[in-house]
Amino acid sequence: MIGKLSLKTAVFFSDNNIISSEDIEAYAYGLEILISTVINFMAAIFIAFLTGEFLAFTVCLAAFITLRLNAGGYHAKTHAGCVAILVGFLLTYTAALKLLPTTAKTVTAAAFLVISAVTIIAFAPVGHPNHPLSEKAKKKLRSKTLILLGMWIVFCIVFYFLMAEMSFFAAYGVFTSAMAMIAAKIQLRSEKN
Repeated sequence: MIGKLSLKTAVFFSDNNIISSEDIEAYAYGLEILISTVINFMAAIFIAFLTGEFLAFTVCLAAFITLRLNAGGYHAKTHAGCVAILVGFLLTYTAALKLLPTTAKTVTAAAFLVISAVTIIAFAPVGHPNHPLSEKAKKKLRSKTLILLGMWIVFCIVFYFLMAEMSFFAAYGVFTSAMAMIAAKIQLRSEKN
């Protein structure tokens, strides 16, 4: 559905001389990514307001997105699958926010950071067959990922003393990014076999 809408929009732009006909495919792809991102963003905002956890979602998603953009990770086969995974992640996160006591969140945050650091250091960045990475790009992305990981770990340590729950918010996002990398590795391995 998103693909068809994007293609129709790109064709409309071409028919009205906004873009050249040679650029239809590139614009359709860009529009598809934009529409998918907007849908994911709106789903996240909707769930954040519905649950009353806007700050928690903001911190968690900031940690996840900054790492995910540089470290790589799992790609769903469809846009609907991507939205479903995001909603599942957010609902699981909401359950953890509501059900875990503060002490458990503190311990979980520490465990998440250790597991995430090991995973990210071992695997970052994870490429994708549709977007292969050159050695230069891998080195650059790895450096950025490790710097971001360090920043999020420092954030969690500082906020452990100021507002412990903030550490959990960020650690959950970092952990989810690390798990997306593992899922991508599994996906790549299964596609090779």
